[in-house]
Amino acid sequence: MGMNLDGAVQAFADLLGQPVVVFDSDLGVAAYSVHEGRIDRARRDLILSHRASTRATEMIRDHRVDRAAGAVLLPVSANMPSRVVAALRYRDRLTGYVSYVPGDDDDPEVRDAPDITLARQELGALLAAREAERRDGADHMQQLLTQLLDGPHEQRENAATELVREGLISSAARYSAMVFRVAGDADHATAGARLLIDRGFREIGRISSLKAAGTVLGSEGVLIIPREINPARLRALVSDPLHGHARGGGGAARERLADVRESRREARIAARATLRDPDRYGVSAVWSELGLDRLLLQLPLERLTTEDLPESVTALITATAGPDLAETLEAYLDSGADAQQTAQNLHIHRSTLYYRLDRIRAIVDADLGDGQVRRELHTSLRIAALAGLR
Repeated sequence: MGMNLDGAVQAFADLLGQPVVVFDSDLGVAAYSVHEGRIDRARRDLILSHRASTRATEMIRDHRVDRAAGAVLLPVSANMPSRVVAALRYRDRLTGYVSYVPGDDDDPEVRDAPDITLARQELGALLAAREAERRDGADHMQQLLTQLLDGPHEQRENAATELVREGLISSAARYSAMVFRVAGDADHATAGARLLIDRGFREIGRISSLKAAGTVLGSEGVLIIPREINPARLRALVSDPLHGHARGGGGAARERLADVRESRREARIAARATLRDPDRYGVSAVWSELGLDRLLLQLPLERLTTEDLPESVTALITATAGPDLAETLEAYLDSGADAQQTAQNLHIHRSTLYYRLDRIRAIVDADLGDGQVRRELHTSLRIAALAGLR
């Protein structure tokens, strides 16, 4: 194996006289040869998406290419041209696939000629080597990031130095942490977090020459970037339908990489905000957006009950029509006790608002003009909402 994967793919394409695409065993694009002239649509889509299409995946599965001893000709389907696809193996283990459009002189016997078979074996071995290298690299990255984020002071300092020295993350003036969480069982959550980190690497590489570092710790994805977080880009990253029920959080930037664990702590709290109040935050949030929720989200919300709330708030949220009254009071307090603005925000007549406020005053048995009363009610209503008590 004296050649790297890209070189072997190009040599295989030259041998065939056709452009080729090599996939890993999960049908992600691993490499492709250079092409001359106009590129066909299917090949262009593969290169842009980095994955085989759903239809191509189904055809490879239906034709049992993974079990075939040699190359398999897939017929024309929808907008896809006919393709020759062959499984790549290393020591009888599937490592990927190679695909190309057959030429006009395509001969079934030539597809598995000795020189072509030998070239496919080399591709299979190179894919296996790349997989092992990535696995070793990923393990090393995970070890360093674990030390950086969870280790004692000396470990954090050493890990920060190693990450920069080894070129695993760029040297920069600021570092920020993102965290990703994907709903589902442990395997699904872990796989989803890895996909989000991979997409994050690609997006950062597309807009900047700076290098980020990321890994999955438990089932949580962690991405450390050498810059401040752009909330819009974080939201776009986790809003991709491909990643299903994903949530993201971003922490504030730190000047030293060794201190970025505090940014990760903030990112976790921001991600918690999206789970506790998706109506307000959507699929992602950053620390700077949280306001008072920075503190409230650090409470043991899962253990709180209505008995932990002030009696006035408990009476309000458990009263008949309680949710409407709680929403009305919160909107009223949000607007700074501006009745006109509250009525507009709730899309109700002002007389309706005054009626509700009279009911609220009677239930809470307090003066809504008292600043201390307002603070207690406002904060308690927010805690009740985050704790899922209203």
